[in-house]
Amino acid sequence: MNKTIFNLALSYLLLFAVVTYAKAENTALSWDQLSMDQQSVLKNFEQQWTEIPDERKQRLVKGATRWNGMTPAQRELAKQRLQQWKQTSPEDKEIMRQRMKEFHDLPLELKQAMRKKYQWFNDLPEEEKEQLHNRWQNLSPEKKQEISNRLRSTPAGQPPSLQNNLNQQQKGAR
Repeated sequence: MNKTIFNLALSYLLLFAVVTYAKAENTALSWDQLSMDQQSVLKNFEQQWTEIPDERKQRLVKGATRWNGMTPAQRELAKQRLQQWKQTSPEDKEIMRQRMKEFHDLPLELKQAMRKKYQWFNDLPEEEKEQLHNRWQNLSPEKKQEISNRLRSTPAGQPPSLQNNLNQQQKGAR
């Protein structure tokens, strides 16, 4: 009987500890807990801070911290991208979200290959980028579709052998 009471008391004590820990982890982040830099970035939210859900507060604080770590050039680029996003139609936003999800779901090797190809393009001199852009604009819709299909089946324009090797590795891992 004493052993049962002891086990029951121990169980309640452990349960109390877990609940207390969970509450401590999820305690609402008050405005005063933010650093001065974070408060400066989030000043527009100060009046309604107590009404903002905790999950959103965490995202806002994370964004403010990231913002404070940016260079002025990075901040300007972020502002431009936000403006572009605001002007984008809901349909186009949904397409972008879907493409980001597809990219996120790709194997690491394919993502790296795509990033490498993207970086290669960005490193080109402006006139070469312009030439490639003009060549693309002058292609027929059928040729554009053919190239798009080929690029989607071999990410980042990699030769089919890379795609085949990765597919075989994935099948072997199953």
